[in-house]
Amino acid sequence: MASDETPVDAALRNNDAQALAKHATPEELERLRSAEQVLQLARERVRNTSRWAVASQVMVGVVAAVGMLVNAYQSYTNKEQHDQQAHIDQDRWGREFLRAQRADKYRAFFETSVLATDPSNSDKRLVGYALLQEFVADEDYNSKATLMLEESLTQELRAGGAEAGHRHAIAAIVSALSQTTDCHALERAAQSIDRVVQHHKSAQDLDETKDVFRLYVRKLLGRAAIVCKSPDDFSDVRLPLAQTLGRMPELADAGARLKEAEVNTTLVNILADECRDEAEAGRRDCVPVFQHYLALCGHQPANRRAAESPACEQAKAVAAELERLLAPPPALDSAKDE
Repeated sequence: MASDETPVDAALRNNDAQALAKHATPEELERLRSAEQVLQLARERVRNTSRWAVASQVMVGVVAAVGMLVNAYQSYTNKEQHDQQAHIDQDRWGREFLRAQRADKYRAFFETSVLATDPSNSDKRLVGYALLQEFVADEDYNSKATLMLEESLTQELRAGGAEAGHRHAIAAIVSALSQTTDCHALERAAQSIDRVVQHHKSAQDLDETKDVFRLYVRKLLGRAAIVCKSPDDFSDVRLPLAQTLGRMPELADAGARLKEAEVNTTLVNILADECRDEAEAGRRDCVPVFQHYLALCGHQPANRRAAESPACEQAKAVAAELERLLAPPPALDSAKDE
């Protein structure tokens, strides 16, 4: 024990109540009790201050977290509103673009129609017929363009189809009628061959009718072989031409009426004649025509094979012939090898 330590200090240090009661006077005990109360109050004040500090920190943290959540929700709401507005704007501009596109297409069709129906200028009509090809290929304008071309065909035939200018116009019309990817549209176009037959009855110009008929076979039947996906659809396109040839065998220089198998084979021969001329000029446009034709032959139903087999055999021979005609000369082959 330190030299300056009193018995009261020792009793307090050792928590010895008996020694404290023995050595401390009542006045000292009262002072100690008062001092202890003061110290307790000080400790309580420090403890309360710490609690408020902790509580304040917790409140600050809670407020910060709530603020972050509010900001996140506000950001999410703003993004949703922005996306919704962007979608509305995009939809509105999309509709406006389609409206403008339809208006431009309508105006272009109207201007093309003016060219195609110009009664005084054959060159303008020819340009109009060529431009109508795009509208024949358009699903929305196919029926309108086809009807206009059919009417134009009648007008060109009446105006003098045998003349060179009218022949070019007729060729442009038939070519335009074939510019569609819809097999049923080709069927409707093929039905316009009746107009050619009606003109023949009045004009009695067999050579002109032959030329137009051959155009129909090359452009419409050739296109149908590529576009039509089934033998039945292809037969629907071929039917108006086959019926016309059946009624007018002179279109193929036949002296008597042809049976169905003969008609089908004759149409292949007419198509082959036109394709040989193109192949001799170095054009390969007919190669896919006969490739697709042979593919259709491979899917013929059993009840149609008798009527289709001769034409299919002829198409096979023509396809091989076109390949020979379009094959590069041996000298070119050897040059490439070198």
